[in-house]
Amino acid sequence: MRILKAWSKIVIFIAGLICGMLIYALTVSEVPQQPHEVYSGGAGLQIHVLLDRDYYHSLLADLRNSTKSVKVVMYSMIYDEKDHFDWANDLIRELVNAKQRGVDVRVVIEYRTYYGYMNDNLPAYDYLTSHGVYVKLDNETDTDHLKLVLIDDEVVYIGSHNWSESALYYNREASVKIISKEVANIFIDYLKRNYGI
Repeated sequence: MRILKAWSKIVIFIAGLICGMLIYALTVSEVPQQPHEVYSGGAGLQIHVLLDRDYYHSLLADLRNSTKSVKVVMYSMIYDEKDHFDWANDLIRELVNAKQRGVDVRVVIEYRTYYGYMNDNLPAYDYLTSHGVYVKLDNETDTDHLKLVLIDDEVVYIGSHNWSESALYYNREASVKIISKEVANIFIDYLKRNYGI
């Protein structure tokens, strides 16, 4: 009788564990939400709010569809070749794929800040440069805190998302995707003046 009671407790525990795992899986589903279009204006202007994981799904699709140019200025870009489920790896590898398709890819990664060196960015630098992507490792003492992506001189991503597993998958983050040649030109000029890209 005691064995039966102990066994039933184990079965109940396992059933509870399975239910908990199912609930967790449903709440962290990888199915992308539709980016929230906030504004559509003249001259093709569109603004989409990208909350949390929406950023990754939207940006990954746009990187895959890039045809002319991709420029990235990122405060934190963490590449971990041993992690097979890391959304930052996906974005970083997609830069290499774009380069191999003939897209002009230029990247600036923060390295030296007011507070010290960001050695966590070095594996991304090494991976990208080893695959022929132009990368400037920013060694100035000022802190470049941008999280900026420009695609085909028309699509702008800017906001709080770094390219790290925590920012893309776990954190609460907010960014916007702006489709506008006029807005993109402002950032293109800014990058030329400050980074030479």
